[in-house]
Amino acid sequence: MHLLQILTAVLATPGATFGAPVEPGTADVAVLTARQARKQPPPCTRQNPAPSEESLKARFDTFVQAFVGPAGRKNITEAFEYIVEDYINHNPIAQNGAKSAWDILSGIWHNFDHRLLRSTISGDTSWVEYNSGSVIVDRFRWEGGCIVEHWDVGEKYPVN
Repeated sequence: MHLLQILTAVLATPGATFGAPVEPGTADVAVLTARQARKQPPPCTRQNPAPSEESLKARFDTFVQAFVGPAGRKNITEAFEYIVEDYINHNPIAQNGAKSAWDILSGIWHNFDHRLLRSTISGDTSWVEYNSGSVIVDRFRWEGGCIVEHWDVGEKYPVN
């Protein structure tokens, strides 16, 4: 999802509390507990030599299922196992680095209902198209079996 859409949705969520005290016994306690239980995984380490085309495709498929997979399969922690520490984010309102992306997505990604439309990888570039209220295309560049760059502003799924 475009970062701007995510931030807008979170800020517009009725009853959203940011930094406010949480009353024991409320639903917010469960949300806070779940958020605190998520821990950023260690960054992906580039493989040298790089994985084979077949192995990279398998890594990509696993990433896609963890990133936007069906209910019960989506797992932001697992998805971040494929992102390098010095990840470059080409979204103009996001900073570079896996930690920045983690800080933005880890607490809210589980709130969104994503429906995977299609995904593909060609060489070192992959695309993931999904619906989350609107159609989103994320493009990733892979290096050594890890995601090193991300684009999501105005991206189009490649024509086959």
